[in-house]
Amino acid sequence: MNPLRILGIFAFVLLISNCRKKSESAEKEIQEAGYEMTSEGWFDAANAGDVTVMKKMVSAGFDEKISNPEGNSALHIAAGNGNETVAEYLLNRGFSVDEKGAQGRTPLMSAVASDQPGMVSWLLSQGADPKIKDDGGFMALMLATSTGKATSVEELAPYHREDLDSALLLAALVGQAKVIDTLTNYGASVYARMEDGRTPLMLSAENGHTEAVALLMDIGASRFATTEDGSTAQSLAVAAGHGDIAKMIETGFTGDALALESDEEVAEAMNDYLDEVETRDMVDEEALPAGDPALAANAGQKPPSEFDQQPIEYPGQETTGNSSQSTATAQSASASKPLRHSTPRPLGGARVSPIAASGNVSDSPPLVMRHYRQRELPVEVRKVSGGVASLHLVGQNPRDVEVSAGQAIPDSSLVVVKVYSRTEVGKLNNSQPIEVGIVDVEDTVSGQRAEWIAGKSAPGHDPVALVEDAITGQRYVAKPGQKFTSEDGREFMVSDVRPSQLIIEEVATGQVSTLRLRGPKG
Repeated sequence: MNPLRILGIFAFVLLISNCRKKSESAEKEIQEAGYEMTSEGWFDAANAGDVTVMKKMVSAGFDEKISNPEGNSALHIAAGNGNETVAEYLLNRGFSVDEKGAQGRTPLMSAVASDQPGMVSWLLSQGADPKIKDDGGFMALMLATSTGKATSVEELAPYHREDLDSALLLAALVGQAKVIDTLTNYGASVYARMEDGRTPLMLSAENGHTEAVALLMDIGASRFATTEDGSTAQSLAVAAGHGDIAKMIETGFTGDALALESDEEVAEAMNDYLDEVETRDMVDEEALPAGDPALAANAGQKPPSEFDQQPIEYPGQETTGNSSQSTATAQSASASKPLRHSTPRPLGGARVSPIAASGNVSDSPPLVMRHYRQRELPVEVRKVSGGVASLHLVGQNPRDVEVSAGQAIPDSSLVVVKVYSRTEVGKLNNSQPIEVGIVDVEDTVSGQRAEWIAGKSAPGHDPVALVEDAITGQRYVAKPGQKFTSEDGREFMVSDVRPSQLIIEEVATGQVSTLRLRGPKG
């Protein structure tokens, strides 16, 4: 036989022998540590956070990608235990941060299910995708919401601006008051609705969630809003047998309940509310969610942005060599004490700090939508015919009345100015003309006027948003149709004011952008 061939065979046998000895040595060390070289031993080590043993098992040839009987990997186990050391080791070994396990759930979902908000935060920082859905169609945010994991909701909320209203509706349905509080702090709107028109307050009332009902009313949910069939939160509570909740919702039909508010009154109320919340809950800058600079405005602080890199030069403004120092001093002073804002100005005709030339304004300070207000009254226009309006008055003693132009609405300072019908074309009727009943009313005390439409909740004022310039701290009241300019001379128009967002359009280019609601509470 060829000597080289003999030498090769000998080297191979020696290598096998050494590997066997090394494996036997590793297995002995693993056993001495209290584990077995089995799948059960592997998951026991992962569960205990024993990375040393896990490394020995891998070096001895163990298949690290094995799943447990439930279908989860060691990464899911580490995530559920909040063990970053094990999770980091496994990610470095090539595990996918988004790999699916039992029920199609990711490690992020395992962390949520086990109430490990620190691990939720860490996995997000490692690139975990919060938008993945499990086999039941739930994202991590919805899992956290449905199970009352408020701190995990807080970690996930900045990644789900477009999903916050849906999460709030779910939280109201299952009665998770702490989650409701967290979601509204991050911009979920108490005016959100299900497809059938039910609001968060209606869902909590109908399902008997007393604490959630109390919180929602405290943060401005309308107790007079109606569904498509005319149901209110109170009537839904009564129908479901929750008399105590119905009584809590009921405030009685009074002149105070049936009154119109001016834009100035609404603006002052929103402004005072925000200042009160900021004074009570000043947020530490270090605690603000990464990647969401607009939330810094919640603490009365200037959020980090491209404008932090250099002083802003407005037309006609003189700059000095120490302008950056002055800016830093001003920022430091504003961060050291609660910020009290002056009365908001109308956004129409205002001149604000530079706005992003394109893209989504919701992620581009300085403009931040801070609050939304839509007050609904305890009255519904049921029908308009021949100059007469049939009204349903909600209250402790619900009743129906008929009024025409010049008549007063009972127990209120409101007078009917005009009752008529007009033709409208809308999507709800497949773009076909429909006749809509209208009741114009005036408040004889405040002089304010409002238009009530048959079949819809009667408003006490037009929907308005409170917008804040994060550079100057100035607040503005925004309503549809208003035009304003940025300091670089571009003109914008408010296209629409919605519970969770403000739509603005650059007049010259037609570029449409969105300012999403960024709490606190609203």
